[in-house]
Amino acid sequence: MARVTGPFLSIDASGTAYDILTASIWKGRNYMRGFFRPTNPKTADQKAVRTTLKDAVTAWHALYSGTQDEWNVAARDVYPPISGFNYFVMQYCLIDAVPDIPEVAPRKSKSIHGRNVYGLDIGYD
Repeated sequence: MARVTGPFLSIDASGTAYDILTASIWKGRNYMRGFFRPTNPKTADQKAVRTTLKDAVTAWHALYSGTQDEWNVAARDVYPPISGFNYFVMQYCLIDAVPDIPEVAPRKSKSIHGRNVYGLDIGYD
């Protein structure tokens, strides 16, 4: 049930009423929208991607902190800027194994703004 404080939408309203209407606050402004329940199709491809990402995160946490720092240094020249963690996960997904630390990240052209900036194509269009 939605919680309302003061007259409706004048002070505070948040929550969902009867799975129909959702009230919330965004940047200090009250707003209302229709209720939406996100779906989770759990397809085989989606499960495979989630497993790969989970394995990549587990591998990152298993790294020595000095090695993580080396990944952060290697990721400095990547465009658009990303963290060492994101660079590690990207490389892990490309080869599906724990990658070696690159000496210097490959610098990409700043004119490239497509989704394959790093050569990573995960199959979504």
